[in-house]
Amino acid sequence: MRSFFYFSDLCAYNFLMVLIQVTLALANSLKRLSMLQSVKLDGCAVTSAGLTAIGNWCITLSELSLSKCVGVTDEGLSSLVTKHKDLKKLDITCCRKITDVSIAYITNSCTNLTSLRMESCTLVPSEAFVLIGQRCQFLEELDLTDNEIDDEGFSFHLHFPMKKCLYRLAYLCSFYLQV
Repeated sequence: MRSFFYFSDLCAYNFLMVLIQVTLALANSLKRLSMLQSVKLDGCAVTSAGLTAIGNWCITLSELSLSKCVGVTDEGLSSLVTKHKDLKKLDITCCRKITDVSIAYITNSCTNLTSLRMESCTLVPSEAFVLIGQRCQFLEELDLTDNEIDDEGFSFHLHFPMKKCLYRLAYLCSFYLQV
């Protein structure tokens, strides 16, 4: 039985014609696929109603990729993550409308995350990264590429237990320290 579905395949196929929109109607079609564990919507246009429906219908979701999705907002993402406390992998790379509000919901709800990819989430302030260190103790992969992180934001790494080692931490491209 297939435990994953790639809407991004549909998006790539139709990239010249029309961008696939993950709306309420499309997401409701997942009702019949409630045992999906992995959903990858990379590059699709997503609505808050679509994300809410995915949160309602994909009850065993453990991996979600929204990389480069247009339309991902704090409202839609927070609605989804509060229903999936067992989410292990989340990719919100280039979701340029999310803020520290989404990070607060993610870190409160998804404390068992092992992978969080959030490259180029430019509206997320540096202080939000501290929440990740405080609340997501099982992270093995954290991608913060092209995010501005100051001294306070970088202090997130101090919250990880000494015995737990982040084996992949990408933040090098725009990391800076304030002097």
